[in-house]
Amino acid sequence: MPKKAKVRKVTKKEIIETPITTSSPVGSPVQKSMNPKILRGALIIILIALLTYKLGPWLVPTIVDNKLVTRFSLWSRLEKTYGTQTLDDLVNEKILDAAIAKAGIKIEQKKIDEQIAKLETQFKDAGGLDEALKQRGLTRPDLVKQVKTQLEVEELLSDKITLTDAEIQKEFSDNEKTLYTGKKLEEVSESIKTQLKDAKLRDAFLAWFAEVKKTAKVKSFGL
Repeated sequence: MPKKAKVRKVTKKEIIETPITTSSPVGSPVQKSMNPKILRGALIIILIALLTYKLGPWLVPTIVDNKLVTRFSLWSRLEKTYGTQTLDDLVNEKILDAAIAKAGIKIEQKKIDEQIAKLETQFKDAGGLDEALKQRGLTRPDLVKQVKTQLEVEELLSDKITLTDAEIQKEFSDNEKTLYTGKKLEEVSESIKTQLKDAKLRDAFLAWFAEVKKTAKVKSFGL
């Protein structure tokens, strides 16, 4: 009689130590990745399309008979026509701002607001102040800056724009038969004061600013 084969018992330790594998005899398919060159090309095309959609009107403000008028050509023409004068204006603004700051001149916002209010009244019957600014290519912030600078210059040169009664009387007497026909001095004294003050301020500013520019350090590289 044949002997029975012995069945070996599997111990608990062997069960724990036996590795568990999830690998399948059938290999999983390998996905092919997109060609990097094709991917980069697609991204570039998408980027160009987005830029054209968003920046097109900015880069090309006008098209005439299918011909582009680029913003670069516009800037180039403006620079040739107004470039030198505009650059001089910007340089003068920087020099003036620096000189005023160095002098420690401070203007209260209340004074600026009062001057703006006067301008509002002045242009009320001419379509309003905003319309007047629009016609001159200016904005409210531009006006505020100009008013502030004007008041700062007046404060800085206040000792050079004082008026005497004799000067006012002379102006009235010299123009009594032309500008002030049928008027009394009392009626036009304020107008004369403003006129003489503005003239003195202009002359004093031109003389003062000419000296300031001599000491300014400006490096120009041309246009």
